[in-house]
Amino acid sequence: MDDPNVQVETMGSLSNDEVRRTFQNAAPRLVGCYEQGLRRLRQLAGDVRFHVGVARDGSVQWAFVEASQLGDHAVLECMLQVVRGMTFPRPRGGATEAVFPIELEPPDEVAYPATWTPNQVPEAQGTYRPEIEACLGGTSGYTLTLYVAAGGAVQEAGATPPDADHQAQADCLAAAARSWQLADPGPGGAKVTLAF
Repeated sequence: MDDPNVQVETMGSLSNDEVRRTFQNAAPRLVGCYEQGLRRLRQLAGDVRFHVGVARDGSVQWAFVEASQLGDHAVLECMLQVVRGMTFPRPRGGATEAVFPIELEPPDEVAYPATWTPNQVPEAQGTYRPEIEACLGGTSGYTLTLYVAAGGAVQEAGATPPDADHQAQADCLAAAARSWQLADPGPGGAKVTLAF
């Protein structure tokens, strides 16, 4: 796999090139996280958008996955560990924030699962609603991406929080979803992203 598609938005005192180079330097480790996921789930694909707080000395103060349809908690956590260990150039004028998206695609020979709409997972509003509410504790702004295997078992799940302070709730949501049983999507499986 090639390096992730590098694009950047910055808000503050690092240039786009400085942020892009920092992420490019970390690309082999980020791709290594993704390749670990591919060994478990060959159809693993999607975007990951990191939001990073950079301290005056260039260290990462905080980081979280702002948005993603990747759907693999272990891969997202591995990538976050890489991002949290990165060192940026010293920002000019104080701490800053950066947002950086990457797109990850499996090898060409891999068939993608069917794409489900949220309406095809009524259990998220019924059977599993108490679990969801217990995890989120009345907060909102989360996304949950699921891979559903033939037979309907959730094969893998990944959730994103609304901000860096709500990662534990997103982790709880992904963990709960991995035990769900949904409708049978057929032999190719399915992928769906839900919003809470």
